[in-house]
Parts: sequence; C-alpha cells; structure tokens
Amino acid sequence: MNPKPLIGMMLGWTVRQDLMRACSLAASHYGADFYYFQTRDIKEDTIIGMQLEDNQWVEKEFRYPDVIYDNTRRRGHSWFEEAYRKLEHVPMGHTLGSRSMGKTKVYNMTRGDAELKKHLIPFMTLRDPEKGWAFIEKHKRVILKPDGGFMGRDAFTVVLQKDGSIEMSDQQHLHLLDRQQMLDLLAGMIPLKYCAQKMIRSMTPHGFPFHIRVHVSKNGQNQWTVPYKSVTLSLMPQVKVTNSDFTYRGTSTWKDFLEQQFGEEEGGPTDEALKEYGLKLAAFLEEQIDGEFHEVGLDLGVDPKGKFWLFEAGLGLPRSPYYQMQGSLPAIAYTLYVLKRHRGQTEKDASQAKGEHE
Repeated sequence: MNPKPLIGMMLGWTVRQDLMRACSLAASHYGADFYYFQTRDIKEDTIIGMQLEDNQWVEKEFRYPDVIYDNTRRRGHSWFEEAYRKLEHVPMGHTLGSRSMGKTKVYNMTRGDAELKKHLIPFMTLRDPEKGWAFIEKHKRVILKPDGGFMGRDAFTVVLQKDGSIEMSDQQHLHLLDRQQMLDLLAGMIPLKYCAQKMIRSMTPHGFPFHIRVHVSKNGQNQWTVPYKSVTLSLMPQVKVTNSDFTYRGTSTWKDFLEQQFGEEEGGPTDEALKEYGLKLAAFLEEQIDGEFHEVGLDLGVDPKGKFWLFEAGLGLPRSPYYQMQGSLPAIAYTLYVLKRHRGQTEKDASQAKGEHE
C-alpha cells in the first residue's frame, strides 16, 4: 500500500486559521496528509509544524513534505532566502519571484490582447508630477496606489471638482489641496512606485461602492477554473476603496448580488462573461509570464452602463475570507498535480494509483 502524499503549507507570517483548516480538509478529501509551518521553523532535515487532529491543531516535528503549497510567495526576498534554500529540492507550484508582478506590469501585458484591453482602465506609472497632474485633469476622478500594494493600503482617491478645487481622501479624512500641494504629493509618490488609475463609479443602486472578485485557480488536471466569484461592498460610501481596512465591509451571496444588481441569475450573461474573462486573462498571463503560478485574484468594478473593468489582478496571495474552502479545493488538487508531475507520473499511472488507494 502506497503511503499518502504529504503536503506542507509554507507561511511567512500569521494567517487566519480558517485558511489552514480549509486546506487540511481539502488535502484529506484528496487522500493526502497535511501540515502547515512557518518559514522560521524549517530545520536542515525536519520542520516544526502543525497538524489537525480531532479538530485541534497539534505541534509536531515532521519530515520535509513531498510537495509544498507556498503561501509565502517571497522567492528571492532576502528575509526568506534561507527557507527557499533549504527546500529547493521540494516541488512547489508557485515559482514567481517576490512581488515580481506589480499592477502596472499586468496592465501593460493586457494591452497586448485586443479583447482583454477593452476592460483595462486608463492608468499611468507616476514618473513626473506634471504628467500625473495632467492625468488628473483629464480623468477628474483618480485613484493613486502603490504598484506593489495590496488590500487597498496606502491608496488615495483624488477628485478634481468643476470649480477647480481638489479633494483628496486618504480613506480616513478628506483633504482640500491646491495645485501645488497636489504636485508635491505626486512628487513624493514617485520614489514609492505609485501608479494612477481612472476611478470607476462601481456602485449599487443604494450608493454603496463595490468590487467583484473573480478567483481563478488551476485544478488537479492543470486546467484553469473559476471556483468562486464574490462581492465586497464598502458600507461607508465615503470610502471608495472597497477592500480598505478603513471601511466597514459587507458582502452578499453571489446569487443574491446578481439578482439585486443586474436582475440576473447564476449562469446568466454577466456571470458567464466574468467567468470567460477570468479564464482568458489567466491563460493569457500564463503565456506571457516566465515562471509558474496557479492562482489569480481579479478585482473588477462595474460602471453605470454595466461594463466591467479590471481594477487589478493579484498573483500573490489572492484569497477571500468567506470562500476559503472553495479556494482551497483546487489549490490543493493542483499541488498534488505538481507532485505527480515531479515524480514523472503519467495520467494513466495517476489513475492506477488512485484505484489502488480506493
């Protein structure tokens, strides 16, 4: 009888327990053993990790896993260099360098596909304050955000009013700026690698800003799938950055959101268009990028005319707290695919092994 494959989930910082629990259950579903560990707990031959037993996490010393589900994704970063060195012979599904795929890099790539480009919001990398100001003058409503940022952190919204006044929100306070103050702010953002993007009015009929997450993931057959779509609303309408920690966020079931926002059902035109777009964008990025990744989180807005726009595409750690199980099932299945590929198993071999296990 063949032993169960052992999956190790690598973490670089504290993560919500429900994510690891979902991954553990997914591993069990696919006939694998599972433990998670922090990069600091990797020894030269063993790892101190946590395993779920009788619904309790138990600390143990484990052998190196057969395959790693990398939830650190900081390859090449000096803080984690030692961890990746020790585990260099263990297969992983995500091989991109740390923070190697900034927002504007993805935006620029999508320009190369005529269909994907239709959903690309006007943007620019901040390199010159005057050009940044010209971008604001042209689009009137703009968001300024770090190219490598996440969760809406350090993002600012700027509105140029008809009377020429400038309103800038840091998600907590509204500031009134003059032109020179705006130029000074833009100049300070340049060394911090900020980008500017036209702000899309993505709002519910009741005035709540929202964004849609389309989670795209590879499955156990190395195929792109969309395990879930979700919505996040800012219940504080003055905070336009819907994934910000400074707003009270709400959500809804995808089914209810489709009905209330579009008057449609699951499988209807909007639902299918978002799925098709997500699959196409993931496949396109896979062709363009040198390195492996298997999860993409697409954040999209929908304007008053019903057209959806790409806010950003996250290839780092794209998860939604309300859909841990839906995200974990394909991720763990793909991790086991990586192990089979590493061992040189063919589809026939894998099928026979599954039959013996059953």
